[in-house]
Amino acid sequence: MSERFVIKLRNKRVKKNWELSEREIPEAMASCKKFLLVSPEDRLKSGGKLKKLKGRFHGFLQYDITGEARVWYRVDNQERVVYVEYIGHHP
Repeated sequence: MSERFVIKLRNKRVKKNWELSEREIPEAMASCKKFLLVSPEDRLKSGGKLKKLKGRFHGFLQYDITGEARVWYRVDNQERVVYVEYIGHHP
């Protein structure tokens, strides 16, 4: 099994929203966290919840936590880090 990733939250606002989401939608967030730690770029393992963003957000991935909540992130495969830039409702 390959080494797990580390999740790094961009700032205090992202950290606050992450923690709020863990309280409000714990099961969905547990699935999201597991996905980000193990296989953050694997579309098959995402169950259709992962997509690449385009335009000014090119280079970011979006994982749909629920129908309304999502997380935007970038992956550094060399350092094994997932950088979470946004978590919340569709902006």
